Amino acid sequence: MATMFNICTVCQGSACLVRPQSPSLNLKSNSSGAVTLKAISLAVSATAELTLLLTMKLKWNTIKGFIISTCLWTSSSIILFTLVGVIAQQPPPTTPPQTWRYTQNYYYGIFAAGLHILIAGLLTLYAGSVHNVHLSPKDRTSVEDTSIVLRALTLVIFLLGGAAIYVPIEGWSLPDALYWAVYTILTVGIGNIVPKTHLGRSLLFPYATAGITSLGLFVSSIASFSVNLSKARQIKTNYHRRRRWLVFLFSLGAWFLLWLVSARIFKSSERTQGWTYFDSLYFTFVSLTTIGYGDLYPSSNFGKSFFVFWALLAVPVMTAMVGVMGQVGFRAVVYFVSGMGEMWPWGRCGRWVRGVLRERRLDVPVRVSWGLGGIDVQSQGKYPEVDYPAASERAIQHADLSDSQLGPVRRIESARHNLLLCEEIENLVSILRSDIGEADLHREWVRVVPLLVIKDEEHDPSEPVLSAERHQHPHVDEMMFPNQSATDRNKEVL
Repeated sequence: MATMFNICTVCQGSACLVRPQSPSLNLKSNSSGAVTLKAISLAVSATAELTLLLTMKLKWNTIKGFIISTCLWTSSSIILFTLVGVIAQQPPPTTPPQTWRYTQNYYYGIFAAGLHILIAGLLTLYAGSVHNVHLSPKDRTSVEDTSIVLRALTLVIFLLGGAAIYVPIEGWSLPDALYWAVYTILTVGIGNIVPKTHLGRSLLFPYATAGITSLGLFVSSIASFSVNLSKARQIKTNYHRRRRWLVFLFSLGAWFLLWLVSARIFKSSERTQGWTYFDSLYFTFVSLTTIGYGDLYPSSNFGKSFFVFWALLAVPVMTAMVGVMGQVGFRAVVYFVSGMGEMWPWGRCGRWVRGVLRERRLDVPVRVSWGLGGIDVQSQGKYPEVDYPAASERAIQHADLSDSQLGPVRRIESARHNLLLCEEIENLVSILRSDIGEADLHREWVRVVPLLVIKDEEHDPSEPVLSAERHQHPHVDEMMFPNQSATDRNKEVL
């Protein structure tokens, strides 16, 4: 989005002269030096985006690649902010009754410079946390996802390319054509700018179809990125039920902020039309929900440029909010139905059955099947079947001890040991099946081997060999003790 705004900044001048009772605008062209600096800023910004994409795609040195991208984006932002300041200090000369105003390209330059600074700051924070937050190669691949960047680039190409095609066909300026392309592809349908030529209306069929498809792919990539991020093993460890509600409240707050604050901005930009705050709320709500009646629309240069920025920003916000609402809403319905069931007479019977099943799961230790927990790795055609040594046979035999030889505490510890073993084997197999070339298999085997090997024959077979430093799985304890607090579970483990 920042690169698209940067392209719009280069194309035309930053100020125009307006005559009363005349719809025509006299654009003031920029000097050759200003155009050169804008072109340099665009080239630096494109280089930064390409460097970031190659760093994540080709698995280059993460720190160096992110530092280079940060420096390039910061340089591009400095150039744009300098040009904006110079233009603001040198208004064009006018003769009454002429007046002057800034064009949409001027505001696009401000948006592009601000986005460059924001991206550079976020990238700096992530690069600084690479050494502190130890993510596995699989989790890092989920975080450094390039599909969003590629699909966002595809969407930008559709928006800018379609706008450039319609400029000579309909006689629009590039900013107006971009404004039309945005509310067309996002299916808002404001309708104050529409194609009127036969060729323009004919090209709308393939253009709108391909553009809306590209938008759907971009939305799906955002949704899949959110799901993969929540499934990341290092992040999933700290992802409790209460934090789901925090994410839901944060997404809902971001949507209300996008709605209420943008309404205040549109009220100020469209004061010449006499918009009230309620009119702005009505317009922003109709646009966010893609209803698009078209009875209200921005007409000022700042209003049109801000609408483009605001509408594209609303896409990830709306996608995240709908995804979180789906997850939280489904769980809320399940809990509500369960609570209603407890109020009926057969709810007591259901509690008794669940109690019997819970005791059954704890009384019968989990058997570890031969191989990698019953998972057929050889069927993938990449890795042969693994035969475990005698130590694994003893671990399997230890799971078959009778209840008379195991006390309640030892049965719980044995079940916890089997859960940890199955989970670590599943994580190891998922890494082997994936196409990650830099997987740290040594670290994974270090976590699995202590669960299989028993150091001496006299060791109590019912007590698993655990390492507190290597195995910290609070979610396993939550599965076995759902009604206990973290403090009580820690006391029992100690």
